[in-house]
Amino acid sequence: MDLKNGHVDDLAALGELDERILLDGIHLRYNQDIIYTYIGDILIAVNPFKNLPIYGKEEAAKYVDIKLRSKLRPHLFAIADKAYQAMKRTGVSQCCVVSGESGAGKTESTKLMVKHIIELCKNGTNNLHKRIIEVNPLLEAFGNAQTIMNSNSSRFGKFISLKFSHEGKVVGAKIYDYLLEKSRVVGQGIKEKNFHIFYYLFAGLRKDQLKDLLLDKPEKHRILRPVDNSPVFSSEAVFQYNREMLAHLQYIMLVVGFSEEEVSMVFALLGAVLHIGDIHFEVDVETDGVYIVDEYVLEIVAVLLGVNVEELVATLISNVAILRGERIVTLKNVDQANDGRDALAKALYARLFGWIVRQINTMLEPEPEHRIHPGPEIGILDIAGFENFPINSFEQLCINVANEQLQFYFNQHIFAWELDEYKREGVSGSEIVFTDNRGLLDLFLDKPLGLFSLLDEESKFPRATDTSLVQKIEKHHKKNEYFRQPKGGGLTFGIAHYAGQVVYHAHGFLEKNRDTLSSNLMELMKQSDSQIVSDLFQAQVTDTGSLEPIKNTPKRSRKSILLCKAPNMANRTKSMSRQAGKKLKERINPAKMQTDGPMRDQKTAGAKFQNSLTDLMSRLLDAEPQFIRCVKPNHYKQPNDFKRDLVLEQLRYTGVLETTRIRRLGYPTRLPLRTFIERYKCLAFPVNANVRVTQDNCRKIAKAANLFGWEIGTHKIFLKYWHTEQLNLTVDRLGASVLTIQRCVRGYLARKKLWELKDRLKKEAIIAKAFMTILAKQAAVKAEAIIAQKQQDMLRHQKKLKDTQREAREQQQRQEDEHRREELARHLDERDRLERNFQPPPVPPKSYKNSNISAGNRHSYGDPYSGVGPGRNPAAAHRPGQHPERVPDRRSAPIDYTPENHQNLPNHGQNRYGRQSYFPESDRNVSARYEARHYHPMPDLLPPSKPDRLRPFEEDIRQSPIANQPYKREAFRPSSQPMQGIRRTPGMELRDRQFEYNTIKSTIYQPSEIDMSDTAHYARQTNGVGTTDRNKVYRHFIDEALSKKPALDRDVWCKIIYMERDQDIAKVHVSAPEMIVDGSDVDFDGYRLGLCRYENPFRDDKTAKIREHIGKGVTLTRDNEGSILATRYGKNNIIVKGYSDPAHHSISEEVVYNMGKLPPDRPVKVFDMKEFKSHIALEMNKANADIESLRSQCVVALSFVRNTLDDLETPCWIIIVNFIALDALEDKDMLKEVQESLANLVVKRSGQKAGAAGQRSKHQSHGDMYAEVRKPDRTSAEGLSPESNSPGRRKWAKFKKTKD
Repeated sequence: MDLKNGHVDDLAALGELDERILLDGIHLRYNQDIIYTYIGDILIAVNPFKNLPIYGKEEAAKYVDIKLRSKLRPHLFAIADKAYQAMKRTGVSQCCVVSGESGAGKTESTKLMVKHIIELCKNGTNNLHKRIIEVNPLLEAFGNAQTIMNSNSSRFGKFISLKFSHEGKVVGAKIYDYLLEKSRVVGQGIKEKNFHIFYYLFAGLRKDQLKDLLLDKPEKHRILRPVDNSPVFSSEAVFQYNREMLAHLQYIMLVVGFSEEEVSMVFALLGAVLHIGDIHFEVDVETDGVYIVDEYVLEIVAVLLGVNVEELVATLISNVAILRGERIVTLKNVDQANDGRDALAKALYARLFGWIVRQINTMLEPEPEHRIHPGPEIGILDIAGFENFPINSFEQLCINVANEQLQFYFNQHIFAWELDEYKREGVSGSEIVFTDNRGLLDLFLDKPLGLFSLLDEESKFPRATDTSLVQKIEKHHKKNEYFRQPKGGGLTFGIAHYAGQVVYHAHGFLEKNRDTLSSNLMELMKQSDSQIVSDLFQAQVTDTGSLEPIKNTPKRSRKSILLCKAPNMANRTKSMSRQAGKKLKERINPAKMQTDGPMRDQKTAGAKFQNSLTDLMSRLLDAEPQFIRCVKPNHYKQPNDFKRDLVLEQLRYTGVLETTRIRRLGYPTRLPLRTFIERYKCLAFPVNANVRVTQDNCRKIAKAANLFGWEIGTHKIFLKYWHTEQLNLTVDRLGASVLTIQRCVRGYLARKKLWELKDRLKKEAIIAKAFMTILAKQAAVKAEAIIAQKQQDMLRHQKKLKDTQREAREQQQRQEDEHRREELARHLDERDRLERNFQPPPVPPKSYKNSNISAGNRHSYGDPYSGVGPGRNPAAAHRPGQHPERVPDRRSAPIDYTPENHQNLPNHGQNRYGRQSYFPESDRNVSARYEARHYHPMPDLLPPSKPDRLRPFEEDIRQSPIANQPYKREAFRPSSQPMQGIRRTPGMELRDRQFEYNTIKSTIYQPSEIDMSDTAHYARQTNGVGTTDRNKVYRHFIDEALSKKPALDRDVWCKIIYMERDQDIAKVHVSAPEMIVDGSDVDFDGYRLGLCRYENPFRDDKTAKIREHIGKGVTLTRDNEGSILATRYGKNNIIVKGYSDPAHHSISEEVVYNMGKLPPDRPVKVFDMKEFKSHIALEMNKANADIESLRSQCVVALSFVRNTLDDLETPCWIIIVNFIALDALEDKDMLKEVQESLANLVVKRSGQKAGAAGQRSKHQSHGDMYAEVRKPDRTSAEGLSPESNSPGRRKWAKFKKTKD
């Protein structure tokens, strides 16, 4: 091995051993920044005093489940992994003992080990791991301080116990605290400081937060003021560091589980400790007692502690003792008052520290199931190292004794127990001499003359002094080999520790050992108004000095003191403490002032220390130890400075040389034979074999593992430190081989099972396929039978429907014929009666012959408004207020309707072909409509035998007096402004708004008022409103559209009218090819119409509700032929009006098939141009083509609610006037195309009907004959083109075909 290059990781493997070789090896590795070195299974760690890149995640990942330690460099992580893996493998608790001088790096090593162990078992289920890791910085803030030797020295001992489940998962943790150096709170030595938290407080809190606690600069507070009056923060960097640490500390406390209020309470108590230290006492000559100089500070303390200021004064300046059942009050002198003040500050801080530890343990406690069945633990000990200061007091004595105890434990475990076991088991071992410090421990811990026993005995006497203590120690131990009496004497004595001689100054030993707080102060704190202060002082302190949780303590309603107001001292003229001293002076009995009594029976600091030490050693003895020896290279904390003398001294007193020798020559691993066989029998015997526990079987196992240098005793086998690693590695290899074999066998079995499963699945698939085939065939037979049955049912239903319709039509025709005959007879009788009684009127003046009135009303069948004409009673022309002589005699001045006379007729406008328009632009009356019906649009298509005149029956009907009724004339004349409460409908009818909307609640309908709507599903109220009113509305909007169309752009293809019942709310002209109508409130922009944008003061609740639920509405689109397609996007139904009457609407067959419902998200033709052309052809086949009817079919209406009322009572609907269809009626080319198709149809029909016409009865009425000629043959469609069939018939035929 190359020792000169520092490549020897294990010094126990060296062939030659002495102090120089060990020191040279450690020095060479230190110069190469290799700070860790093995001595067998013990780790030596040299503090580098600088950051090294060996603790990152990548480096930590290398030290996870190490199989062969020699492949990796020595590291702290390797010891942590070894402890964790040993715990998992054996189930035995482990402990890591970190020891060394102060400043050797024990605290940092402890934090790194805890972090790595937590990472090894991290399962990511909760933040327990993070809380455990963050515990150390929190404890350091309250328990660490700067000393001469170390800037972050642990001033208490902590044992961190990590609790694991039996599976190796961390489930909780617990902190055991020992020996807090609370005397540091009230006083420090030169170049030393108080606990870190106080400096974090002043650097990190804002000015307003410090003001809430009435804190000033840190130098103004006595317990923080340095002895040499140097600044508290030596530089800006130090100040910034402390500020950052407070922010980090607050974050840690929240992570661990403290609430923000608890953090604030902790800061308030720290402020109280600072103010208590500022209380200053002086001698009161009047009472021979003391008084408080600055009572301003006293009142701040009282507020922060939540106590009465007068009671606090009394407890600070006096003592209360109970002697023989009598309460004795005495006044304190200055020293006693200062001791009482410091005792209160120390007790408050110590109990606060204990409360923080207790809170941490509560938050890290395992779950109940893990507490019932606890698993193994890993404990890590971090305690203050050996200390030797210029002035060593009681605290250094306790710390050094604790280190002596750890050294003794190390010697016993490494040397004494091992050598004793060699002798008992009969194993030959090298005689190794080591330094045994048992006698030194007896000097301190022996009873009744041990140093701590003498200290407790002297503390019980009130008049005992530190001098009497030293004298007693010298008396009993001056001949002890470890006791030294320094020159000069005085209050000093020396002890020869294992690490060197230390001189102790006994000043204050008795007071620190008593560690008492006067009973009156204790009672006052228990009665505090602050909840946390009361809890702290009501909690019991254990024998080891820890704070116990409060159990079954009654709670009072207390508050939390988080801030303090400055006391008002302006009105105070007398000293409160002087007044209290005078009152107490009067109560003192002079005869009993000098009475000496024994000290109360309570635990001293020395007794608590011994109990803590016993508890700590019991925890270490219950676990398997792992040792880490920390070495300090220099006293100045400088990097790259290796002081050989200092390091050699540490190596000597820690017994490193002896440890190396015994690790090389001895057997650190000593296993019972039964344990060895159970753990490693698989190396030489079958796993399930029952192997007897014998030495021969152990030898077989050792030989199978190729071990050399081992020994077998009577009950144990002795192994070298590397044998355990070799055995575990062999077992792991065997386990890996077993896993490989298992993997192959299980894979084969799984594949075999998979093959069998696949075969079975194939067979099942074939059977299932055959079954499904049979099932499909049977289903097909059943389906065909069902379809055939449905077809038969449909045929029967259609036949029955046709028969019913035919019978209904025949019955209606018979009734109409009978009604016509009766009307004709009545009219003939009435005409004969009037002619018999006729008296000719006087001849009108000549000026009336060519007047506009007469010319405007010339008609061969009479003026409907005048009531005069052929076959009518002239007396009907006599209206109220008009003289009969002024009525012209139309019979005496007949007018021939020649083309020249047409210019004298009322000008209704001409169409684009120069022909007289049958769709006048202005408002028309009844006579104008009947005049328009006299002219056929295509006279060439009339049959030759049919006269170009109206039938007599129709002529008589057109002359009926019904045309002269006033309300009928009013319906078609322009009206003036309606009266209040009266409105005019789109049909130009006047209606009272008061009775405009009838609801179900306000109207009771008679049976005669109920009729069926066009949906044929719902009953509705008629009230005389029906198809006639709807056609009036349609014609009104058609006339209005035609009147405005010449002024519109040629791109306008439709007009949309938004209706609420029979009121037109909005009218828009559309030129965009696609139009959206929805329930939004968007203004019309040419592409979108929002119906909620428009207001209607007469809107009822039902209409408003339906309008608000229109939603996304409908999109209207036109195609190149002029058809209109509608796409519904909303969730509510949209109904196409007139779907049940396709003979009078140009709707597509899909609308009829869907019962008028628009399907969602799919365009449907709501206006079909091909259907419209079919209607034109059918109308041309009539003798008197009804152009108004064709114009009405240019309109399509969409309802946003399924019809339950008549058309004009629909709550929300829109009317779409198709300008393209209107233009088609005046399109010469289109009409010519339809004319040619219709002519061919008429010729074909004439030949088919010629025979049937000759067989008709000659006595048939003239009107009926013509009706028979006009009537198309709807019983058969044979030989007719699709255009000759009725649209309704074709749609029902297609519907039937689809159903079939």
